[in-house]
Amino acid sequence: MALRLRLLFQRANMRAAYKLGLIVFLANAPLAFSQDRSAQPCPQVTPGTVGCQLVAWSHLQEPVPLPNPEAKPDQQPEQSQTQPQSAMQKITGIIVLMNDKYVLKAGGTTTYQLDDQERAKRYQDQQVTVVGTLDTASNTIHVESIQLPS
Repeated sequence: MALRLRLLFQRANMRAAYKLGLIVFLANAPLAFSQDRSAQPCPQVTPGTVGCQLVAWSHLQEPVPLPNPEAKPDQQPEQSQTQPQSAMQKITGIIVLMNDKYVLKAGGTTTYQLDDQERAKRYQDQQVTVVGTLDTASNTIHVESIQLPS
């Protein structure tokens, strides 16, 4: 009888120890997976910047200024009137259907007409890079190629 009581007591102690160990493990598990919250120094922070630059921008990804909505069409510089076509360039945006024509939406309000509607139709509602020459007089891109960004 005493042996039986002793075995029951040992089992109860083992269960309690197991439960206590499980509680300690579960209480400390979030600490094991938490991230280090100490501040990491930025090596080249200059005055006027908000923080570390996380992205190295290429010349193709530089921000394009939005057109001034207050500017009137007749106030455009003389250069665009004398030279309507520019050199070959890459413009990234989304091809959308607007007024029964496919256009390249390259920013908040910047859109370009596309002269190759059949090729543009294949990329409807997709982010693409259009290679071509821009006719600034008609805001039309003479398409050489349309590619999905890599």
